[in-house]
Parts: sequence; structure tokens; C-alpha cells
Amino acid sequence: MQLRFRALMRAGASFALSLVCLAVRANSPDAPPADPRLGPPFVSRTRAVLGAETARVVVIEFSSFKCTHCRAFHEEVFPRLREQYIDTGKVQWVTINASNEAADRSLPVFLIARGALQQGRYWEWVGSLYRVGRRPPDELTALLAHPPPSGGASLEASLRDPAVREAVAADFSEYAALGIRGTPTFLLRKLGPDGRCTRGILEDTQPLDYFQRVLDELLKGP
Repeated sequence: MQLRFRALMRAGASFALSLVCLAVRANSPDAPPADPRLGPPFVSRTRAVLGAETARVVVIEFSSFKCTHCRAFHEEVFPRLREQYIDTGKVQWVTINASNEAADRSLPVFLIARGALQQGRYWEWVGSLYRVGRRPPDELTALLAHPPPSGGASLEASLRDPAVREAVAADFSEYAALGIRGTPTFLLRKLGPDGRCTRGILEDTQPLDYFQRVLDELLKGP
């Protein structure tokens, strides 16, 4: 069954957020377990996550450190969304860094991001990574020289860690498998009390009020 929310208005133009309501099906015995935050087709593994696991709405953001729109979103819009929806427990936010270019999976900036996540430092580093994302790899030297916490491994080690490379490759594979057409793209999911999942998608960056209207609409009702 397909549900269509009322058109939302922005700057004199209208758009319709089309959402499909699907029953959440159990995985087959041979399939990897679904990520409990996201449901199928996402498998359980480590991702950059902010917000309460009890949040009614989950947003899965696909973004690239080379994307100027992604940087603008994280610098201008995301801080307000985090304050209004994530820190208040209404929305859980999941970030997956990938792009349309398969060669990007070998770029140091994506490996460093995964290494920072492995160390629990992703949200500390993400702003800096967006600022250098379009620079040549050798300009990341200053970032790599940043001292790690006491006892922690350096981020430079992440460039040589096979587990980090595998995790980055999995992010890119997930991006391709879901048919994401570009960055930033936002998948929205809300699990209702009846076990049915409302799913939607927003593509490209939008002003703060656009996201506020969409999230407020999703948060209505049970």
C-alpha cells in the first residue's frame, strides 16, 4: 500500500513526500541479521550513529566528503537538526559515507573517517574531513598528525588496516545496492506500533525548514 502525505510548501513551490508502508519481514535463516535500527536490507555492523535507539524516526544519510552540498548541509543545517530532533530523542541519525565513484573507496579521507569511527571519534572529526574532502590526499598529513587520545591508535594506522578498508568497501556496496543516485540522500524510516515500517527518501540538500516540515510530518501520530 502506498501512502502520500499532503504536499509541503517551500518558497512558493510544492512537493509531495511519497512514502511506502511495508510490513517488516523476518530475515531468512541464511541471511545476515538486519540492523535493528534500520531494518532490511541493512545488515548489523558498526555505523556512525547519533540519537536514542528509542527514537520514533530514523534518518539514514548517505554523504560524500567530496560533495560540496554534503559539506554545506553539515555546516549549515545539521547542527540545528541535531539540537531540535536528535538530542531531544525524537530522531536517530545514521551516517554512511560513500559515493557514486567506486574509486573513492580507496581515498584516504574515507578510510580516515572509518578509522575515526573505529576509535569512537567520528563526530569529533567529521567537520574537518568535509573541509579537506576535495583536497589532494597529501594535504591530509596535518590531520593525521593530530595526537590521538591516550592509548589510542593514530588515524594514520587506519590507512593500513584491512578491517577499515573492508568496512569502507561495505559502505560503498550498500550505497550501490540501494540504488542511491547521488549525495546527499536521506532515507527516512518510522516503525509504527503495528510493526509496519513507513519509508521515504529525500534527495539533495534542502534548507532547514524543509527538513523540519518533513520530520514534523513523520513524527505525527503513533
